[in-house]
Order: sequence, then structure tokens, then C-alpha cells
Amino acid sequence: MAKVALETKKLMVKEITSRLNSVEMLIVTRYKGLSAQDINELRKELKKIAGEYLVVKDSMAKKALKDSANSAITEFIQGEVGIAVHKSDLSIVSKMLVKFSKEHEPLKICGGFADGAILSNQEIIAIAALPSREVLLTKLAIILNSPIQGLVITLNGIICKLAYALNAVKDKKEKQ
Repeated sequence: MAKVALETKKLMVKEITSRLNSVEMLIVTRYKGLSAQDINELRKELKKIAGEYLVVKDSMAKKALKDSANSAITEFIQGEVGIAVHKSDLSIVSKMLVKFSKEHEPLKICGGFADGAILSNQEIIAIAALPSREVLLTKLAIILNSPIQGLVITLNGIICKLAYALNAVKDKKEKQ
């Protein structure tokens, strides 16, 4: 019986390892005090943004992360932990987790890993405060467009003034 349990744990660690290594970012949270209904609600919210929330034993998570690129985040794994993972977008996941943690006090953001860097709790909260990628791209497009738009308005003004002057000369000749 003990052999079966050991094999099951090894398979679980292997599954956790494959899930955590297949993502570019992850955020470690403590969920102690959340009900199963709250955790399921969090999972549904993350699923809407193509994310996932894994509830794992700390010992299994540490074993899974031991030999991976994300191994430095094991310092955040203590006690009852949940790991929010997403393929690429840290901003949207951090916004969702910060919002959820404000609505559900027991959820605590511990830290995370993204783009090869370890992120603290404060850094994740700061990232959540930033505008979304789409908003930033829109602002960039407006900034890049403004000099061209200014040139067009200036050239249009010159052409209009020329047209008004030519029209005034035409009207003056017609009156003569």
C-alpha cells in the first residue's frame, strides 16, 4: 500500500512539474481561510482569462520546482499555497488576483515569477495598478500618430488659405 502511495505522489509531482514548467509566469498565494466555494470562484475567474489556479501541498510544490527555472520562488511556498499560472500575461492575472484578494481577505499574494525574474508581493500589486496592455498600446499609437496628425492639420490649413486667397482673387476679377 505504501508503494502505491509513493508512486501516486511521484506522479502528482511529475504532473505539477509539467504544469509549472509549461508557463512563463506564476503567482504564489496563500489561501488559508478561503472556503472551497471561494477557491472555485477564483478558478472560474482565472479560467475566463485562460489562467489556472493550482492548490498543491507545499512539499510537492517544492519538489516540483526544485530543478526548474522557477526554483527561486520556493521561498514563497510555505503552508497552504495556491499557484496561479498563465501562459504569458502577468498583468491580467495580477489584476484579477489583487481584485479577488480585496474582496476575499484570507487570500494573500506571496510573490511570483515572470520573464526570468522573481517578483515580490509589492511588485505584483504595482503591476496590477498599471493600465492593461491594450490601453498602453492605444496610448502609444496616439502618441506616435500626433506628430503626423499635426503635420496634416498644418498642411491642410495652408491649402485652405491658398484656396480662400484664390477664391478672393476670382471674386475680385468677376466684380470688375
